[in-house]
Amino acid sequence: MMSNQFLKAGVAASFAVFAFACSTDSTTNPSIGTASYIVGVGVTSNGATTNYAVKAQDLMTGKISPVGTGLTLAGYRDFSQGNNTIFAIGGFEQANVNGITQDASGQLTISGVATFDRAADDIQQVDNDQMLAVEYPSKANGNNARWYFVNINSKAITKNLSTPLAPLVAGSDNPVYSGMVVRGSQLFVSNLHFDASFNTNHTDTNYVAVYTYPEIKFEKLITDTRTGPTGAWQTKNGLFKAETGDIYSMSSSNISNGYSKSTKPGGFLRIKNGETAFDQSYFFNTDKLGGKISHIKYLGNGLVFATISTIATQTAADRWGDKSLKVAIIDVYNQKITDVKLDGGTTASLIHNGNGGRSFPVLVDGSKVYYPITGADGSTFIYQIDVPTAIAKKGAEVQASFVGGLFKVQ
Repeated sequence: MMSNQFLKAGVAASFAVFAFACSTDSTTNPSIGTASYIVGVGVTSNGATTNYAVKAQDLMTGKISPVGTGLTLAGYRDFSQGNNTIFAIGGFEQANVNGITQDASGQLTISGVATFDRAADDIQQVDNDQMLAVEYPSKANGNNARWYFVNINSKAITKNLSTPLAPLVAGSDNPVYSGMVVRGSQLFVSNLHFDASFNTNHTDTNYVAVYTYPEIKFEKLITDTRTGPTGAWQTKNGLFKAETGDIYSMSSSNISNGYSKSTKPGGFLRIKNGETAFDQSYFFNTDKLGGKISHIKYLGNGLVFATISTIATQTAADRWGDKSLKVAIIDVYNQKITDVKLDGGTTASLIHNGNGGRSFPVLVDGSKVYYPITGADGSTFIYQIDVPTAIAKKGAEVQASFVGGLFKVQ
């Protein structure tokens, strides 16, 4: 059974209500620069959580607080970025994606809304002008997944398509979205499978669906039995495309991230540029080098920022925990894992619990990565990680229970 933490951070994220508790759609920050940061935070008190979008000018000093600033949101939020717009995925009775931008005077404002049939599972930027959102039905049964092209500037839905889920279903279980990548005229989408009781009965095969793009017509389902499924429950981080055009699939196989059983090692597979099959010459078994991966963010040049479970042998008691995570830089080209250390400290100094089934709140800015960590005492700080040295420095305190998104905008 799911823990309260993972129920809130995973299942509730899919059916969140997006509402504003304030009477206006914007807030003013008096300190305006050429670049600002938008931090999505949640504050939990007496069992209830309120979410905020907060503007900050500095991530390394002082305190970032939602009190008296920012947009107030109800429910759990997932965030994505398209150009200088932050897209907040709504759900439940308000199946919307709302665009958050700052205007010339520095106000954070809701600059448009796209209304979907159901809560979106994900939205990603696919070109200079468009976002692509996907909705999976809660039960397969031959029902359709829906795809929405959303204009970044207007937030208008420019195209609405559907595809049958039948080719993606394993047994009678439901496919659960775990990542997507557009490459040329094809769309690659990864899935894992849960039954009605949230058991993962199919953990011995990696599944990736291939569609035409932008028509989104199903072409084929490619599989590989060297790992289990791509990604993990609600983490949306399973696939990424490198500069070479190669697509990498991260298999978590991680009980702490929702799997009811783990029958294959975690690691990375590759789909070479121009191919629609897993490359049989490539398998990066991360279990042998560093453990089972929980979350990833592609940095570029084959490098991946990741959190990795430090639990040597996971049991059913660890399920949904997303806990005891170390921070690492992974080189998928050379198959290396470098643990991140705190400046003047150790790798163990950064071990923490994650946010469960939420988007990975990581900001990549040149050779620096910014990542929030909540310690055992409940305090949350943003850490700046220098990628070449894998050294982390402690930055600003975030006065919140968790951070759900971290972005830089102009």
